[in-house]
Amino acid sequence: MLSKPNNIFLKLTEATWYTAIVLALAAGWAAKDHHYLVAESGAGYWFGIIGGSLMLLLLIYPMRKRFIRWSVIGSVKSWFRIHMILGLVGPLLIIFHSGFQLGSFNSSVAFFCMLIVAISGLLGRLLYQRIHHGLYGSKVQFKEFYSGDDLPSLLLSGSSGIDFNLVDDFEVIEEKLTDSHTGVNRSLVFYLRMKSQLGTLQRRVSGSDLDNHEKKLIYLRIKNLRSICVLGINEILFSYWHVLHLPLFIMLILSGVIHVVVVHLY
Repeated sequence: MLSKPNNIFLKLTEATWYTAIVLALAAGWAAKDHHYLVAESGAGYWFGIIGGSLMLLLLIYPMRKRFIRWSVIGSVKSWFRIHMILGLVGPLLIIFHSGFQLGSFNSSVAFFCMLIVAISGLLGRLLYQRIHHGLYGSKVQFKEFYSGDDLPSLLLSGSSGIDFNLVDDFEVIEEKLTDSHTGVNRSLVFYLRMKSQLGTLQRRVSGSDLDNHEKKLIYLRIKNLRSICVLGINEILFSYWHVLHLPLFIMLILSGVIHVVVVHLY
């Protein structure tokens, strides 16, 4: 897990990075009618070549993850960071290459394929962060939200006005969520159903005769179990994204290659 100072530094760096990209896009959009860049020649042409090359380099990260022998080119973590950077710089250069305008049919197809993959990458980045401790931290474990303490024992240390039916229902939900939690081996329906049942349980707690201390104990446990539900949902969504992102990226590479070939041949 990342320390707090490092975590703050990474957040500031990320915010600065995104701000710089947004400002660059805003400046390019404001100057697009002056045609400082054209796709056919000069800096605009080389932006396209460099941007396309950087997007091809995106393939190195999944290959590095897959093949142990590729360790000579750097660690998986290092290439993950490079992958995140190239996934933004590459499309940015392509946008400047296009002059913020759509061209021929094949270039438009390649451009929209790039936008789809870039948006998909940002979505994947968001989901990744939700199941890890930040972008470069370790994987979140469900046990971080689960103390394992026996709820009836905690409540019995307070008053005696306990609704044991409520406690029994709570423990059933808790057992379902914490017994061999695997995230991707469950379903979205399962976690959404559990979240709904936790909401119903919280309303029952609010209307019960438990004292405030006991209610706070159960509210805290419900909050933690909701966090497990959210973790499971994000794990499943990330697995779905992972399956979808690869064919989108392949479509981008094919459309980009076709665009380059057509431009240089015709």
